[in-house]
Amino acid sequence: MASDPVLVREERPAAAALLPAVLAGLVAAVVGGVVWGLIVKWTDYEVGFVAWGIGFVVGLAVVTAARARGLVLQVVAVLCALLGILIGKYLSFVWVLQNAAEDEFGGGVDIPVFSMDTFDLFRDNLDTVFGWIDLLWVGLAVFTAWRALQPEEPEPAQPVHEPAPDEPAKPS
Repeated sequence: MASDPVLVREERPAAAALLPAVLAGLVAAVVGGVVWGLIVKWTDYEVGFVAWGIGFVVGLAVVTAARARGLVLQVVAVLCALLGILIGKYLSFVWVLQNAAEDEFGGGVDIPVFSMDTFDLFRDNLDTVFGWIDLLWVGLAVFTAWRALQPEEPEPAQPVHEPAPDEPAKPS
């Protein structure tokens, strides 16, 4: 119902709720991606369920910042979660590549994190960076971010008990 302010708020969040939600989602995505990249750098192991955690943290950040739920916010959370996963994969790729270059060439090769050449190398190796198992973790991250902002079902109205015509009214 369009006149119900709660439903309007859930379906079309005001710009005042959307901007903090987007900002919170982006911050959570960047932090989550950097943390995942660092985990890979420090452990030399890609812990896939961290991608799922990125979806959870982003969804939580968006719902907390917006104080609302709905389709638009769900899309924001999913896009931010995907961005966080991409950042984590990119940083993992770069830092593993830096370690491999250092081991191979003794530190004589500089592989900058923020370089078009490094980005092009990442893009050219997406088939190596993303495996089939990543679909599971990305799917769980997307599902979790989506569900965190799903509109809550309204509680059914409690039926009012009216006395039957032959039943005496109860005193209040």
